[in-house]
Amino acid sequence: MRKLQTSDIFNALRLIKKANLREEIKPILKLASEGSMQVEDIGIEGIISLIEIMSEKKAEQAIYEVLAAPFEMTAKEVEQMDIISLAESLKILAQENDLKGFFTLLAGLISKK
Repeated sequence: MRKLQTSDIFNALRLIKKANLREEIKPILKLASEGSMQVEDIGIEGIISLIEIMSEKKAEQAIYEVLAAPFEMTAKEVEQMDIISLAESLKILAQENDLKGFFTLLAGLISKK
């Protein structure tokens, strides 16, 4: 697994736009940008939100594509991951990256639109 990169921000923004998720993720981004949420909370909250968002068919493929890059696998491989491996990979992603900074940057980019 690799660290999050600049391209991941744009991939996440495309996902937000494609799935029309701007309003759904605003609370998480607001807490992150205010510093009201700990990095661990953002990771857990992000995982829960991701699972909820994945239940929307319009976002499903886009989420696989976003996760494929940091997971260093194809979108199809992400789609076919067993749930335990997915949860473990999301946990590692949250632990090894500055998710507070990532979500703060996303919040700034979204609020400017």
